[in-house]
Amino acid sequence: MQKMDGKPLKTVVIGDVHGRTLWRNVVGLEKDADVVIFLGDYFDSRDRIAGPKQLENFKEILKYQAEMDAQQTTKVILLFGNHDYHYMPWHTREPYSGYLPYMAAKYRRVLMAHLDKITLAYAQDDLLFSHAGVSIEWLKRFSLKSYTDTPWQTYSATALAQEVNATFASLPKRFDFNGFNPTGDDPQQSPIWIRPQALKEANEGQLHPDIIQVFGHTVVKWPDTVVHAFDPPNSQRYFHADLLGSGHYLVYQDGQFAVKSIVKPKTSGTPMSELFPKTEYHKRVEFENKRAWSENMPVRKREFVHPALNNTNKKKE
Repeated sequence: MQKMDGKPLKTVVIGDVHGRTLWRNVVGLEKDADVVIFLGDYFDSRDRIAGPKQLENFKEILKYQAEMDAQQTTKVILLFGNHDYHYMPWHTREPYSGYLPYMAAKYRRVLMAHLDKITLAYAQDDLLFSHAGVSIEWLKRFSLKSYTDTPWQTYSATALAQEVNATFASLPKRFDFNGFNPTGDDPQQSPIWIRPQALKEANEGQLHPDIIQVFGHTVVKWPDTVVHAFDPPNSQRYFHADLLGSGHYLVYQDGQFAVKSIVKPKTSGTPMSELFPKTEYHKRVEFENKRAWSENMPVRKREFVHPALNNTNKKKE
């Protein structure tokens, strides 16, 4: 997509927020961005950020969106995540990990008051943005057009985004956790819950080959693998962009993706593992993802159980 002056659009993608203020650094570095997309999960900090500060941070994001709308310089898209969803009135199950009961009413009020400013999916040319990814298997079971005769493979990114958003507007409960795998690694999971492996399996041969999906939700082990995983000749067209926790974000311009760093390295030779060491939380997520994606590893033999999995009624991240 190009601007009226013929120059290519610059789209900046900011991963799961979880109360972090690093997004301010990103928009400060990318003042010439035409589109800024937040992938959701504004609440439930993994960095021990107090609930009131998370709320204030989300209000700042809303303020930034309003300012850009008024200036008509940058289009700001706010996507909905699973850690936002469990604060909504239609969520009646047990909350997910990180839930803050003492902040629930305040989070719910601000989300409901600005629900018209938040969306579930967004399309730009052949790019489809959502919090966790759009599964054709989920669309077949839960979307408004679940009984359509039109092959899903013929749907453009824009048509898929419209279908997801229309379903949320009419039937928001259908976006809740609905699978059996405790981490969300099921093909029929919703666009705020599905995991990458299940997403790829669900869409194999059913998604238009030109569509590229960009999503967060699942922590990326190393930021540079986001781009390296995209190999046009054999690509399944997926980008994991949950990068904010490692100090990175994604930029798309002129048909190219690039991962950029918020913090400049002290020296060009400094290893990324030293610049952005994995937190205990990231180590746990990495382990749980390996366990969930391993077909031959019985759950009972795992070495570590994430706190969210100690209670079978609670779901992880």
